[in-house]
Amino acid sequence: MGKGDNATFRVSTSFSDLKYLIKIHCSTMEIITKEFIESELLWLEALASVPNLVLPTPLRNQDYELITEVRTNNEGLWRVTCYSWVNGEVLNRQPTSKETARLAVLMATLHKHSIQWDVPKSFDRPVYNSANLLSSLTKLRHNFDLMTIEQFTWLENTVQKIRSDIEKQIVTRDNWGIIHSDLHEGNYVFDRTHPRPIDFSACGYGFYLFDIAETFLHLYPENRKIFISTYNKEHQLHEIDVNLLESFFIWAIIRNFAFLSANPIEYEFLSKSIPSVIQNYCKKYLKGESFLLN
Repeated sequence: MGKGDNATFRVSTSFSDLKYLIKIHCSTMEIITKEFIESELLWLEALASVPNLVLPTPLRNQDYELITEVRTNNEGLWRVTCYSWVNGEVLNRQPTSKETARLAVLMATLHKHSIQWDVPKSFDRPVYNSANLLSSLTKLRHNFDLMTIEQFTWLENTVQKIRSDIEKQIVTRDNWGIIHSDLHEGNYVFDRTHPRPIDFSACGYGFYLFDIAETFLHLYPENRKIFISTYNKEHQLHEIDVNLLESFFIWAIIRNFAFLSANPIEYEFLSKSIPSVIQNYCKKYLKGESFLLN
């Protein structure tokens, strides 16, 4: 199914209709430790107990381990994981109002589970805090050829305001926990009218609003309103603050820009997108003008 830091395969069996996802974690990055991979699987395993929530559930090997380690002659150590296959299709379009509402229910379900889940002491995942935000800006700084100095200054001023907004927040169990962090339109599939989350490889600690902001990048304003209304009904412990959500929304964009900036193929897209984001979001945000639901 492709190869980035990992190689993934869909496996069909000859003795049943069941399918599986096998992932070979062949990254040479030192940060990808066994504990890092296992932590993602532990959350998925815990989520598997939630009624009506369908996701890629990890399968343990014959030694009851979540990760199978394989040593190769040429490429060193591979860590292999196996998951149940999730049926469904990527929408490749804007969701309907009903699909959007069900996507909001899905998000609220993940967050409600995170609030009550006791995270294992060995849990090792990224932390999406102000330091993570600043690291995205640093990555963009190394690619000045993507933008003018003036454009970078707009982004820098925006990041500093986002940082201020983030650091004012009092972290509580109701607003911060384990999040998917990457639930965009390519990381959920619809089985008929029911959304299924996939690819939890970016999961980590963060504000629940940051999770929502990532999904909002791909929703039209009317669908964002439906999402907020439905989410608030489902998750009454956490009322959405739209102004703060706008901070996380721009942060999600900047994080995505930083990720894409490592790939020269994306430079043309970025050089066109950055001025648009500055004009439509950053300038309004810095002046205190709302933009998310307009």
